[in-house]
Amino acid sequence: MFSPHNFTEKFSSELLSLLSSDTEDAKLLSCVNELAEAHGNTVYNEMLLLMTGKHFGTDLSKIYWHEVIEHSCKIFKPEFAGRGFRPALMDYLCHNAGALSDPRIIEGDYLYNITKSSVTDGLTGLYNQTYFKKVLEKTIFNQRRNDTSTFALVFLDLDHFKQYNDRCGHLLGDEALRICAEIITSNLRDGDIAVRYGGEEFALLLPGLDRHTAFAVAERIRKGVESQPFQTQELLDSGNLTISGGISLFPDSGSTVEEILQTADKELYKAKERRNCIYSFYDDKRSHARRPVKSLVEYATFDGAIYRAALSTDISERGMGLGCESMIAEGSTLSLKFARPYWPENIHITAKVRQVRRKDELVFVGLEFDETLTSVDELLAHHKVSLATSGR
Repeated sequence: MFSPHNFTEKFSSELLSLLSSDTEDAKLLSCVNELAEAHGNTVYNEMLLLMTGKHFGTDLSKIYWHEVIEHSCKIFKPEFAGRGFRPALMDYLCHNAGALSDPRIIEGDYLYNITKSSVTDGLTGLYNQTYFKKVLEKTIFNQRRNDTSTFALVFLDLDHFKQYNDRCGHLLGDEALRICAEIITSNLRDGDIAVRYGGEEFALLLPGLDRHTAFAVAERIRKGVESQPFQTQELLDSGNLTISGGISLFPDSGSTVEEILQTADKELYKAKERRNCIYSFYDDKRSHARRPVKSLVEYATFDGAIYRAALSTDISERGMGLGCESMIAEGSTLSLKFARPYWPENIHITAKVRQVRRKDELVFVGLEFDETLTSVDELLAHHKVSLATSGR
């Protein structure tokens, strides 16, 4: 279903480009008429807003538009008809309609630059926070009228970016932000909105997506940033620059701007605790939430190291916690062995190190499995039986 908001996002830049080019009025009228036939009378309102800076409303804008065309034919000779619409518009709105009392003339390309700079971030070219919140308000207003409509909001934040700025310099920090913006936009569809929300934080508005699809988009961006060879990123403690994200959904996460933003921000906070991961509000409700279990697990890095023993602290289908004696680099990949008799079967699985913290002489590691572990219930059931049999 067409809405004024969708039109503005999709065609406003196109209309501004027409005004900022050397397009003759005849071509301008033709383009506007084609858009109006395809998308309705709100096209006239948007065009007059760009040309005059005033909202006249959809119905009145259509009336003004066609009356200006007639007015142009009256005051200009036929041979000048292709160049007379804009001066006729000025004359009509000032003297016939009385809608303008103190007009100003401005070049189209200058108008384009002013309009663009007011809604975008100068460094990355993405939309800015002020514009984003206005769009979010309009989107929620429009979605409420259609009970089946949904959208996803994603907050993304670069991990260890302050450390990167401090160690690599602000020039490289700015370049990293620009590269991240390019990675983000390259993974979005037409109609999706990408925003530099502030500092090293970005936001995405993804219309019509469910939780799984929104997660897939955010995960592609995360992997893109993780694999990007940012200059001198080896100076970071983690070895590379990464990004974390939190997802909220309308209407499941809330029905107001504040609720949607707060939910995404909370999920981002949880993701930042683990680093280099995407977290959805649904994760709190998932059936495979982590459950406590203490048992022997062997792990090894992929640099030829031997397997070492560790004690599991909790486990789910998507990850687990380990306690071990050796420090493990955050962001590294481990090979894990679940071996008999501590587990019901011998299982090999790989996992990404998402969080590392030291407490006294032990190192606690948060892992995310590369593949879902579907046999968690069997593992836990076997563990309880083993404990009962051994009398522990």
